[in-house]
Amino acid sequence: MCKVGTRGAMYKLIKGNIKQIADQLLVTEQGYIPQPSPSARVGPPLPPRHTNSSAPYPPPSIASQPATKPVIGTLYSPFDNDPRSIEAAEHKNNWRWDDARRVEYSIFQEHLRTLGADHHSTLQVGYNLAEIDLESGYIGKAAEWCQWVSNNSQRVLDKRHPLAMRAESLMGEILVSQGKQQEGESVCANVLARQQMAIGEDDIDTLETRRRLANAYSSVERREEGIATAEKRTEALKRLLGENHIKTYASVLDTIDLIVAKLSSNNTEMAIARFHTGSGDIVNVVLEASQELNNLLGPRHPLSIRSLRQLGACQIFTSGGITEPSETLRRALATAEEYLGPDNTETIQIVVYMGLMYAKQSNPYSYMVSQQNLELALPWFRRYLDWARSRDILSSPDPQAVLGMLANMYMAKRDYQQAQNYYEQLVNACQKGNIPVSPDVQNMLQLCRMNTRLMSPYRSSSGFESLLSSFKRL
Repeated sequence: MCKVGTRGAMYKLIKGNIKQIADQLLVTEQGYIPQPSPSARVGPPLPPRHTNSSAPYPPPSIASQPATKPVIGTLYSPFDNDPRSIEAAEHKNNWRWDDARRVEYSIFQEHLRTLGADHHSTLQVGYNLAEIDLESGYIGKAAEWCQWVSNNSQRVLDKRHPLAMRAESLMGEILVSQGKQQEGESVCANVLARQQMAIGEDDIDTLETRRRLANAYSSVERREEGIATAEKRTEALKRLLGENHIKTYASVLDTIDLIVAKLSSNNTEMAIARFHTGSGDIVNVVLEASQELNNLLGPRHPLSIRSLRQLGACQIFTSGGITEPSETLRRALATAEEYLGPDNTETIQIVVYMGLMYAKQSNPYSYMVSQQNLELALPWFRRYLDWARSRDILSSPDPQAVLGMLANMYMAKRDYQQAQNYYEQLVNACQKGNIPVSPDVQNMLQLCRMNTRLMSPYRSSSGFESLLSSFKRL
């Protein structure tokens, strides 16, 4: 299915810890690791009897344990030595997007007043604001900021200036988030080619565009190509920054996200994930990554929370029940709500997977339609849709997928009124985002309207009066 289970980038990154953890399990279960020997050995002498029973045991040897390298670097660096820029970078590194936006916007207003709209520093802060809005789910605002920066930087600087290419690359990611996947993929591919010629293959900006291109490939169903592109980026970051740089760890998690997306892309992939022998290897590798990040960064770090969410997502699509993924996702949700906030994008991602878990329970390869599944999944999906509605992003692919899933589940239960409600929301969202409405959605909406019209006479009256009134209408 993917290269993770067969010494891919993720395996190579943490392969030193896998054997160590396996040895520790043997020590825990058996008390020792068996050592084969061709010759017989004399049993060890009995230890001397201690008269002082409170004497402490000698501490375990630390020299024999390989030391884990501490994580170095940051995900976001300050643009200059301005204390506000340093503060904004600190907020972004902890995914406190609202605080980061507040600080960056104050810097932008000052630069706009003192330096002008065409100054490089002003444009750079505008790019930072576009990036923050995208990360926090305000896709429309991100597009406005990014378009402003892209237009001005290409006019004032040059189309091949690093900032202009960076803004164009970000616009490609925004287009994918808006549901314009083909256009976004084309933009990212073109920018990547220009960056490779202008600033080099291993420049950080080029590698960031490679991440966006990997996500774009996944969004247009070129999932294997997306995973391979993400792995190539991880290898480049390992050469450039080192295996223990936080951007390398984040790149590994980016690859895992693409793998999870592939596992859940359709019913066939979900069936393969459930029964394929390599699926357990994927879960084990993600578990190792989550434990490693938890040990290195602490459970409250955004990357630790993200890896725990990814573990729960893998468990949804590879295990037969919901006990294990439910425990994992609830731990991730509790930590995210406390340290990131209930409206943080990572928190909301966990909420979506909670809904998917309940919608999928009792069926290894599709979303089971039952009253219990719907009742358990509905609160999570409603919370997600309320969040998406507050950011005016119902026309984006993920909210549309949730709307379509709820509509289909109600339709299968023959609750035509509720199904019609969600189909209409889906159609309105597509029209608002200038996205073509699927013919299947249009047909299902017409079926719902037909059934609700036929059933409405019987709901307004009862008994013979209902029957007579229906005949009169006919």
